[in-house]
Amino acid sequence: MGQTLIEKIVNRYAVGLGAGQLTHAGDYVSIRPHHVMTHDNTGAVIPKFEAIGARRVHDPGQPVFCLDHDIQNTSSENLAKYAKIQRFAESHDINFHPAGSGIGHQIMVEQGYVVPGALVVASDSHSNIYGGAAALGTPVVRTDAAAIWATGETWWQIPDVVKVELRGRLQPGVVGKDVIITLCGAFNNDEVLNCAVEFAGDGIAHLTMDQRLTIANMTTEWGALAGVFPFDEVLRDYLYTRADVFSQRGDMEPPYTREMVDQWYAERLEPDLDAYYARELVIDLSQIVPHVAGPNEVKTITPLAEIQQKKIKVDKAYILSCVNGRLEDFEAAADVLKDKRVAPHVKLYISAASSEIEGNAQHRGYWQQLEKAGAIALPSGCGPCIGLGEGTLGAGEVGISATNRNFKGRMGARDSQVYLASPAVVAASAAAGYICAPTVAARGPPGRTAGALAAATTRQGTQ
Repeated sequence: MGQTLIEKIVNRYAVGLGAGQLTHAGDYVSIRPHHVMTHDNTGAVIPKFEAIGARRVHDPGQPVFCLDHDIQNTSSENLAKYAKIQRFAESHDINFHPAGSGIGHQIMVEQGYVVPGALVVASDSHSNIYGGAAALGTPVVRTDAAAIWATGETWWQIPDVVKVELRGRLQPGVVGKDVIITLCGAFNNDEVLNCAVEFAGDGIAHLTMDQRLTIANMTTEWGALAGVFPFDEVLRDYLYTRADVFSQRGDMEPPYTREMVDQWYAERLEPDLDAYYARELVIDLSQIVPHVAGPNEVKTITPLAEIQQKKIKVDKAYILSCVNGRLEDFEAAADVLKDKRVAPHVKLYISAASSEIEGNAQHRGYWQQLEKAGAIALPSGCGPCIGLGEGTLGAGEVGISATNRNFKGRMGARDSQVYLASPAVVAASAAAGYICAPTVAARGPPGRTAGALAAATTRQGTQ
């Protein structure tokens, strides 16, 4: 029996295998991840590392520290924690990204720690995002992160692999956030729970890198342990662009070069024709229409046209986080808010996924356009997405958010309500004062409902 793409990546990073031994779903394997990222919780991993008797990090190039969660907190206690993490990084020669650099997951992709065909872990549930760059990204607990620091290795049971075929092309005005919200709502009976998702199909070629990262990120909310896209020409071109950035800024040892990208592409991993998938799901991208998820539940979704009729008043709106804080997101929001203002009773918060993205958004004028419309800019980090810092929801408030998770109390008060939508919908709702569609979005033909999309497209046990 052949291997899926995910099984092949695991094979590449497994240790102790016999000659010619192949890994498959269900196997327990020892793995040596390409990188392990920790964020503010590095402060909790350090004592675990010390408690197991470790004195030196096994491979200083393997861990990456990114401070991104509570960066608005300038209390002496938090600043002391951040200083302790930085001292530990410096004493062990570990790559360290201070508060304000951006959200760790974005930094991992942007700065070359995540590369196609790599197995990269992080002590955070949204490690799935690395799959947008054709890497196997999956979360680990803090104890496992400490063990990786000490030994370079951990163990993993390869989950069942589900193939998700994306066919066709998105209508104008429909984006990656709409795709993953629809997938969460259409296949909401644990079809991918604790599985690894492998995306395939002709529709992938029409998805931008920002859209892929968004979709991969929220496979977490769908219930999956990973969500991996293939290494194609779109990703190759993105890597070329990043390699040019590294070259132009004069990196003495760049994460990768164009020549390395060419070699990776020539040797890229692909699933075997006889690979086994526990389940296969198919969705037609051309039939997807914008949906809104919630309130306070990712898998409960409503077509935008339907929820707009209810005129649900919003108090706060958010365009930020590791799922939708990228350049295309701010471009879409700025387009919607051109010559408009945020409604008087609404506060719109924006925060870029990285300082580099914010700089690019400013260079192109998107940032200024949003601020002119009344948006409140926050430093690059997680912030209100996880209920920290300025902008959290108060008692009884309603939020419309381009974040990835809207569980009760996550973004503020327990009795607040949060709906999830694309950045353009968030911007339009902030201007109108209630959940609504952006007037700049092309309308296209009506798509089928999420339930209809799911009804005829599930196949199980494919090979």
